[in-house]
Amino acid sequence: MPNPRSRSASVTAAATLVILGSVSALFFWGSFFLSLLNLPPDKLGRHVYQTNTLAFLLLTLVPSTLIALGIQTGIGLFRLRSWARSAALIWASIALVFCLSVIAFRPFETFFIPEDFVSDLTSLKQLIVVSFLIMLFPVSVWWLFLFRTKSVRMQFAESTAEAPERSSSREA
Repeated sequence: MPNPRSRSASVTAAATLVILGSVSALFFWGSFFLSLLNLPPDKLGRHVYQTNTLAFLLLTLVPSTLIALGIQTGIGLFRLRSWARSAALIWASIALVFCLSVIAFRPFETFFIPEDFVSDLTSLKQLIVVSFLIMLFPVSVWWLFLFRTKSVRMQFAESTAEAPERSSSREA
């Protein structure tokens, strides 16, 4: 049965962004994970997952769980589920705290990337952090404003109000 409610373009854009970001993260994480699995064994013949079991387990479970939650949140936003709105607000709050803490505690490293005084690995780390800031900061601020507006709250409130009506109409 088609959904009679209309979803705003901003909610559709947010849901699309979540799903595209999660799928992109899945590909990047998957390629990193596969390259980690394909590392040659050490001198004793042990692989990475045998030497660092806890770190490997965390590297396996945490990103995959976050990616799955992101995809599920995107689907929930498309379907106007109230829990998805709450999940998006929680994600935006955590991302904003992360961005602001990086800016507050590492301002020199965040905004100034020296070319001659640091190693290539340090420059790469700074570039990754700055790229995350450029991606996460505007999205988190946008979502905090978007999902707290009255019109968006009403879109998600209608989905919870219609749920009992649907179940009572099925029983009759």
